[in-house]
Amino acid sequence: MKLPYSLLCSIFLGLSLSGCQLISPIFVDYNGVRMDVAKWINSKTLLNMQQKRSLVQLSKAQQEINGFSKLSDSERLAVAKENAVAMHCANLHLSQKKIQQLQLQIFGEDKEQVLKEYQQLAPMIKLDKKSIQCD
Repeated sequence: MKLPYSLLCSIFLGLSLSGCQLISPIFVDYNGVRMDVAKWINSKTLLNMQQKRSLVQLSKAQQEINGFSKLSDSERLAVAKENAVAMHCANLHLSQKKIQQLQLQIFGEDKEQVLKEYQQLAPMIKLDKKSIQCD
């Protein structure tokens, strides 16, 4: 029995797309991201590699927000700058809904409290958009 050409093409396309998802960790460096968050990002099969890289960059920066009040002023400035850059890059490639889902993964039930404390303590930073380097 011969299969129709369109069915064969559909099967081949489906297999090749699923194969790309299996090797996606090769194209996204999860170093510095908590394992549970990295698995969550990698499980989002409908996101392209740029979106996943943006989630990784943002998750690295957001993870530094925990314990923000215990940091020195210079450390706060560095974390705030890293977070502002990562948030700018994330907003270029991701929806607010996806950013909020990531924050829920990182902070869990404490999300609102952690972000509120961060906003109260973080120094205001004005970024030069020409010098921003997104992952």
